[in-house]
Amino acid sequence: MSQANFVNGAAGSISPSVFVVIDATSNKAVNQASGATSFIIGVSQEYSKYAPTPGASTAAADTPGDPVLVYQESNECLLTATTAGWTAGDRLTANSLGQGITATSTNYYGAVALTTMSGAGLGQVKVVTGKNP
Repeated sequence: MSQANFVNGAAGSISPSVFVVIDATSNKAVNQASGATSFIIGVSQEYSKYAPTPGASTAAADTPGDPVLVYQESNECLLTATTAGWTAGDRLTANSLGQGITATSTNYYGAVALTTMSGAGLGQVKVVTGKNP
């Protein structure tokens, strides 16, 4: 398993398998993406911070400074899809919760879909970052 390469920033919790953006207030810190207008740098780890026990947080990182693994350029990983899903080959951007949606004109994107998702769930993606023209 890979080691954590970033820490949780100051903007709150980071869910598993969502897009993340740089938090400029701390060194090597990331925040959960909150839309298509910020440059996405990767996808958060696919597992929660705590073991799956009743009452435990399901967040990948829930306190500023918590370590978090971020899948970056050319890595393949799982990304949470919205109920809208996506088609294999789509460039994907973040919704307000950091989940993957199909990018439209001028959106930043953070991944390309490797599988088609007909609704909400986890889909295989390749992290590729950029901005649609």
